[in-house]
Amino acid sequence: MDRLRAMSRSPYGPEPPRRSLLVEGIVRIARSGRGSGSRTPHLFGGDDREKVSWEYGQGKVFFDSISPHAGIGLLEGKEVLDAGCGWGGKAIWYARTSRLASIAGFDLPGVYDPEVSRSFARELGVLNCTFDTGVAERMPYPDARFDLVLMEDVLEHVSDPGAVLEECARVLRPGGLAVLKFPSFRMMYAHHLDRALRLPALHYLLPMRTWAAGLNHLLLASGGTLGYEPFDEVGPAPFHPAITRNLNGLHFSSFREIVGASPFKIEVLELIPFRGDVGKRSLRRSLYGILYRVGPLREFLSEFVLFIGRKRGSASGKEDAG
Repeated sequence: MDRLRAMSRSPYGPEPPRRSLLVEGIVRIARSGRGSGSRTPHLFGGDDREKVSWEYGQGKVFFDSISPHAGIGLLEGKEVLDAGCGWGGKAIWYARTSRLASIAGFDLPGVYDPEVSRSFARELGVLNCTFDTGVAERMPYPDARFDLVLMEDVLEHVSDPGAVLEECARVLRPGGLAVLKFPSFRMMYAHHLDRALRLPALHYLLPMRTWAAGLNHLLLASGGTLGYEPFDEVGPAPFHPAITRNLNGLHFSSFREIVGASPFKIEVLELIPFRGDVGKRSLRRSLYGILYRVGPLREFLSEFVLFIGRKRGSASGKEDAG
């Protein structure tokens, strides 16, 4: 366990290693084909500056993925919060590319170093960015500070999604927008085992404890040469009985209930289908389109949940209709 902890930057302890012949077999098959893990500086030991730079290069992906529901023009003239900003690279890209007034970003203390983001922004001459540390359930900003909150791939990690929506509303001005996307744990790529295996539906094939323990065993057996960080310990979460500690198991129906009790008026709440790999070949694209029309399969076959909500009330204090 000490060896696993030394390899990890997670605030949680690793799952105790345990050999699994099934996990070993699947990993062997995956590494002989195209199913080996994703490689980003976040997952394979890059330094902090590499993480910011990589995110900056991915800056356009967020708004590309949520079009036609929203585009980067949404930022124009706005004071923006990037809640759970990763390493701040995307926030810096937004500031440099759009006509926003200002943007602030924060992420977890003890994991995120905001000075690295500040330094990268200064190097690019971007002066309307600020960065801090904090947690999404208690955002480090005063009431009514922002016009717009962005949150990408964060809600599946937080301990209390309802409290996060309340915080989004608190830091927004009346009538402000929250634009959130996250993968439901019921989706085929939502297992967050990507750094070891880029294959769909792994969490349907074996329990998460088996995956975390088996992959940690393989990592130790390789002497760390497999390259991925250890997987967190598995336990009960708000929306799942046994899942790695960095996840909460949130899915679409639970989130819809949370939104219904939140201070937001729904403008968009949808499952968003894949537009990438499944669309590269006409036969595969056609089959995917047919299957996606089958109601019980839709969440599994989607890429993420998109929520755009407007804080109830207006600048004059009057409640929005609806």
